[in-house]
Amino acid sequence: MLPNASTKRKGTEEGKVGLFFRFSKSESAAATAVIAILLLGLVFTIVSVVRLEYVPEWKNDAEQDYMYDILNDMWVVKTNIDVLSRLMEPNNSASNNISVTAPIDLGGGEIPFLEPLKSNGKLEVNTERYAMTVVMRNLSQKITPDNITFECGGITCYSENKQYPDQVIRYENGALILANSKSSVMRQPPSITIENKTTENNYTVTIQAVQLSGERDFTSSNTIVPLQLTGYKTEPVLDSNDYKNTSTSINAFNLTIATRYPDAWIEYFNETAQNKGLEYEKDYTVQHLKGSGHVRFSFLPNSTKKLERLYIIKTTIGAELGEENISILI
Repeated sequence: MLPNASTKRKGTEEGKVGLFFRFSKSESAAATAVIAILLLGLVFTIVSVVRLEYVPEWKNDAEQDYMYDILNDMWVVKTNIDVLSRLMEPNNSASNNISVTAPIDLGGGEIPFLEPLKSNGKLEVNTERYAMTVVMRNLSQKITPDNITFECGGITCYSENKQYPDQVIRYENGALILANSKSSVMRQPPSITIENKTTENNYTVTIQAVQLSGERDFTSSNTIVPLQLTGYKTEPVLDSNDYKNTSTSINAFNLTIATRYPDAWIEYFNETAQNKGLEYEKDYTVQHLKGSGHVRFSFLPNSTKKLERLYIIKTTIGAELGEENISILI
């Protein structure tokens, strides 16, 4: 039996409807694919803009905070050495060879998910030279011995940043110094004091040499590195009062230091002397001996300002690096 005309028309219409639905589904799938590609492109663009425009600034801020953290760790090192120095004084009943461990976190500056890698740091013990020579003077008499020299050593922390300018944090002879490639500033003062306790014109100068014993050592890491400090002894080296009952007296001195951070020391000596009423080139001088890299502070003899007492003591502290990634109790 042959199909009639209405049956043919019905089949044709159903075919058209099926073709329309298939075409619609194909269009929908293509549109979905295009939308997905556009969204991926948008996400990629946003991520690229964030990484290029914002991540460097965020990284710079994170590494700056990391520098403050290291500076704080080194401040703890200085504080521990100061405490050990006091405990080792002859009139103190504490036992010798007291040890303390200070952790220094050499890794930081990371940004979670975006820049998870930490910046590295380098910690060195006794690799940079800090030496100090004191020359006792009397214009009319010869003093014997006339000079004392100390090889003090030091502890240095170098940053290895990706965005923020690299910094150097240095401990030497009681001073905590922050430096970069151009200049240096003193963040914590050394164990050198100028006092006028009896009268305005009579001065007592105390120089404490902090000598770090131990082998030259260094480590580069982005983890916590323990630094072990051991107090050995604090002992007097010279007291100008001992010369008062002899034919020799000390009324002036030169203090010369070998350091890689002259700016910090020059500023410290000038500020300390002037705060105590000493006048530059009349009562004291500070010179940067550029040929040798030394800094020299001189207390000058004159008719108005008198060096009543020069007192020099030496503290010996052991300093050595420990193993990384260990639990530390202080």
